[in-house]
Amino acid sequence: MTFTPAHKPAGTPDGGQFTAPAHSDAVPALQAPPNLLNPYRDADGTRWESGGDEYQDTFLSSVGGIEARVTTDIREEGARAEVIDYRGNRPLTISQQQHFASLDEAKEHAKAARTRAHNYGVNHLSEGSRTPWGKAQGTSPMAAGIDAVWTAGHGGIKLSPERDAEVDPAWREPAGMYERDCAWAKATITHHQDLNPVDVKNAHTIARRYYPDEYTEIVGKDPARYGLTAFEPITAAESMVIRDREFHSARAATHDKVTAVVRDPEGHPGMIAITLADIPADGRINDNEPAGNNRTVLVRQEEWPPAGLEKLTLPKSSSLV
Repeated sequence: MTFTPAHKPAGTPDGGQFTAPAHSDAVPALQAPPNLLNPYRDADGTRWESGGDEYQDTFLSSVGGIEARVTTDIREEGARAEVIDYRGNRPLTISQQQHFASLDEAKEHAKAARTRAHNYGVNHLSEGSRTPWGKAQGTSPMAAGIDAVWTAGHGGIKLSPERDAEVDPAWREPAGMYERDCAWAKATITHHQDLNPVDVKNAHTIARRYYPDEYTEIVGKDPARYGLTAFEPITAAESMVIRDREFHSARAATHDKVTAVVRDPEGHPGMIAITLADIPADGRINDNEPAGNNRTVLVRQEEWPPAGLEKLTLPKSSSLV
């Protein structure tokens, strides 16, 4: 089940989880199982119940709230397997019907999918649950331990503690909540194997755009872990972060950065107080750290903005400086 928030995040490619058809709270219809007979156990001890009709035989095994269902049909070769997780507020198909060459192969696949799902707890979220973005208006399971959440004005992805522990510490968000604009990409890339491939592709695009350093450090070191065959260096064309960094680096020796503009500062009506700082040589502007060589100049309001102001940088040769 894909993530379908009420609004598409700014800058997010169309498609995948952000195609956002209208959400329905209706529980998906599930085909009723046949009358089951003949319980038995596999060689590994897994308990199955079997039943069927003139065309199909169905084998069901339920462990810890997760059901494995395998069917054979005289009208086709092989067998089909499906796994459904009933632990949450609504059923979640964690392994769609897939065709396998034999009954044994289908059963092994279903058991493996169920075992993997049991590695993750369930997020017991519902309408009215508290989130960092307000009260939840709706939730939708995406995979075991992964839920889409949306509120009146925002939303995101909620990871269970087990899922969140698998996110690299540099990417981890408080309480396992990953907002829908950008941070959702970090959760999606981490758990790519269990999510919609279109969503995963979009997530890589978003992460490269907004988190180039973390993406390079995390994904670049082990691309296979994140579903990639190789890592491609991030270019300025892909990331506004890198574009801004290159812009500032080229002006480090010749320009100052404007960090604050205050109109009518106390005691100076009709003036503007401009705070300037040096630009680091590498162009990395960190708004959360004090800038170097801060100083403030006063200019008349009619002189602002001056010629030469670009992306809040001023030439050191400016008459205002």
